[in-house]
Amino acid sequence: MNVYHKLWLYLAALVGFQILFTSISVDYRFLDLKEYLLVLLAVSSMVFTLMGIWIAFLYPNALRKIVSPKQIEVADFSESLSETRRLEGLVGSVLRSSLVVIVIMAVFAGKVLFSFFDMEEHAVSFVKAALLSIVAIISVLQLESIFYVAYSNVMFINDLHRKREDREADYDI
Repeated sequence: MNVYHKLWLYLAALVGFQILFTSISVDYRFLDLKEYLLVLLAVSSMVFTLMGIWIAFLYPNALRKIVSPKQIEVADFSESLSETRRLEGLVGSVLRSSLVVIVIMAVFAGKVLFSFFDMEEHAVSFVKAALLSIVAIISVLQLESIFYVAYSNVMFINDLHRKREDREADYDI
């Protein structure tokens, strides 16, 4: 699925959640939501750390290119399309988690800004539903990142087993 289709899908889900949460009049305290947002923030840190390690371990030329761009001319991934796709997935997970962090920062900043205004009851319930809708979407984004972390680990183990079996087969010949 390309990026534009995914963006439209997320936007449709956001609108759907907004309609759902507005129609059922969801009520909650910001402190309860804050705890969940802090968990999402911690998970983002985990994704950043793990994916950064994967990128540095699996693609040292890409890392060297970033650190000293004059030393290596090109970080070449033309050897294998699967390696390019794997790198895209790793970087995509980091970008999704980055977006989650940015949205959480905006929510906390919005809380500070909205605390200065007196809003009518219907506006408060609309904002609460919108906030819950946004949190639902960033939760999905974070889950995608977590699943890709798990997928990367499984694929790494599979690659190790395949390479070991290839070495054993070469040794037997």
